[in-house]
Amino acid sequence: MLNPEIKKFIARNAKRSPEELALMAGRYPDLPMPFIAQQVKGRMRSRSKLPSWHGNEDVVFPKSLALEQCTSEAVARFRSTLLGTGKAAFDVTGGYGVDARFLAEKFEHYFYNERDAELAEISASNFEVFCLGDKVSVNNGDGIEALRKHEGELDLIFVDPARRDDRSLRVSALEGCEPNILEVWDFLLSRSERVAVKTSPGLDVSSVLADLAGVEAVHVISIENDCKELFVIARKGFAGEARIHCVNIRKGGSVDQLDFCLSDEKEASGDFAAPGKYLLEPNASIMKAGGFKAVSKKWNLKALNPRTRLYGCDEPPTDFQGRVFEVVDDVPIGGKEIKKLFPKKKANVISRNSGMTAEELRKKLGLKEGGERFAIGAAVTGIGRRLYVCKLVRN
Repeated sequence: MLNPEIKKFIARNAKRSPEELALMAGRYPDLPMPFIAQQVKGRMRSRSKLPSWHGNEDVVFPKSLALEQCTSEAVARFRSTLLGTGKAAFDVTGGYGVDARFLAEKFEHYFYNERDAELAEISASNFEVFCLGDKVSVNNGDGIEALRKHEGELDLIFVDPARRDDRSLRVSALEGCEPNILEVWDFLLSRSERVAVKTSPGLDVSSVLADLAGVEAVHVISIENDCKELFVIARKGFAGEARIHCVNIRKGGSVDQLDFCLSDEKEASGDFAAPGKYLLEPNASIMKAGGFKAVSKKWNLKALNPRTRLYGCDEPPTDFQGRVFEVVDDVPIGGKEIKKLFPKKKANVISRNSGMTAEELRKKLGLKEGGERFAIGAAVTGIGRRLYVCKLVRN
């Protein structure tokens, strides 16, 4: 797909915009300029998302939508550490093959399926680039149908269902995806020892566990405090309680993780108090998973209120997984002294159970968004709704 002439042309014109390259087709009638423009655009967009793809001149890039929807390299690498090793794995919805690249390294044989012919061809080419051609079997077709015909035992089935409907609008519900996970779930578990499914970060963890049998783990995965997905791992015949893993992959690749079970949250008691010198906000994965009592237990912290999701202390734990704010001042929300606390009339506004959205609170305070200070509105048990003026000391 990428011959020496095309690679040389791309290297010489790497800084040109894809639009400019597409308009150069008349000057280079013997070169596939739309394809070249696609390659330059993909390489530009993959710099941080897929660094080892970006840095390899032999890699072929797909159209923009496929690149947008594919897993990031950081998440794919992390996921591949969760699923063990084995003889055979089956990828129902291969896509651009990012997950397939790292999972295939763990298995003796990897069956990749993709309905889009162009995407399957591109992925096959890239598997060769990454020295996986002998391990990966590429099938251009429906993965579920291929699985029904597949003979032989499987150690893993991996599914990253399409989360767009017929109108290309995003969907979150398991039954709205393609394939419909609820419809095929029992079949998937009947064909493999383990099934792993990437699902939307918009799903509720409790609902996923209620809908899917055999789930032993749910990994709520964020990159730099931006929640990306719920990664569900099920095992044939598993009847125990699932463990929830709150994962935040930091810049540079280090990983924060907090684990708990939903029963722990129901059984644990909570202590509540005003914040003290510092306010602590758990990272996005913990907030999404709902591991609030687990936070109190791990770091011996008291929450401000059962629904506020903020914690206070006088000496923040060095390993706390989230943001740490130093409290500069606090006043009742609506107090007359508020204007004096923000002389520049700017702040980063956060609302946690304050009775208003962050935007409503910002308007009430008469502040513009931005600056170094934070205005955090929160309900505090026994005190009421307070506004905390803070500065961020650890992100």
